[in-house]
Amino acid sequence: MSGHDRGGIVPSARRYWVALLLCGVLLCLSLPFYLTTGYRCYPGDVSQLDGMPMCAVAVSSPQGVLSPQALAHPSWLPYYWLLGLVAGVVVLAWWYARSGAVLRVLLPLLVAVGTAATTVLLTRAQWSGVHSPSAWAAAACLLLFNGASPLVVMVPMLLVLAVAERSPGLALFGLGFGGLCYLFATHDSLDLFHQAGMPLDRLDDPAGIRQLLNMAVPAVALLLAARLAYLTGNRGPAEEEPRAALSPPRTRP
Repeated sequence: MSGHDRGGIVPSARRYWVALLLCGVLLCLSLPFYLTTGYRCYPGDVSQLDGMPMCAVAVSSPQGVLSPQALAHPSWLPYYWLLGLVAGVVVLAWWYARSGAVLRVLLPLLVAVGTAATTVLLTRAQWSGVHSPSAWAAAACLLLFNGASPLVVMVPMLLVLAVAERSPGLALFGLGFGGLCYLFATHDSLDLFHQAGMPLDRLDDPAGIRQLLNMAVPAVALLLAARLAYLTGNRGPAEEEPRAALSPPRTRP
């Protein structure tokens, strides 16, 4: 994913694969918090007030389709991610210090902490976001704490880490991951899968997993990228010395 050192190893990938793994693991551990009450939608279930289906769901919204208020224990999620942020900072700082490159991760960690602090301040101030007809500008509302806020913290951190590590591969992944996060933060997961041709009902959710899937897809992308970075960083040089050069020359008596 980046330049090689003298031994043919990719030193940056041997470091930043832990950042990808850590983000993926934190997302995976958070998935139980995103479970909601399951339900099935029936054609006859309509509201007596406006005639709209009672179990209709928002297909897309620039402000995000994930909401902690829809969860069984909405207050648990912010505390989990606060602990996750502290644990992530400690682990990455330790890993990079162990690798002798703590300065490379310092700015990315500051970006993550700064983005999380901004999210907390805007949430406490009940900020209503940027009022604009542009969906991308209105998506600034994702800086409020909602189900997708952890993704908003991870994306800039990974992009800054790519610059610090001088890794074009990590930068490309960070950009693609940012687009994926925006898609699953602002669109219903079951609708996205339905549009992709999967035989899923966009309204029925008997297992209550639609919000979970919005976070599970970015988590899988991070874990796959971490595995690829690990394999790339630990791949040794394909150099084999000739056997004749390793053994002393034979002489006839």
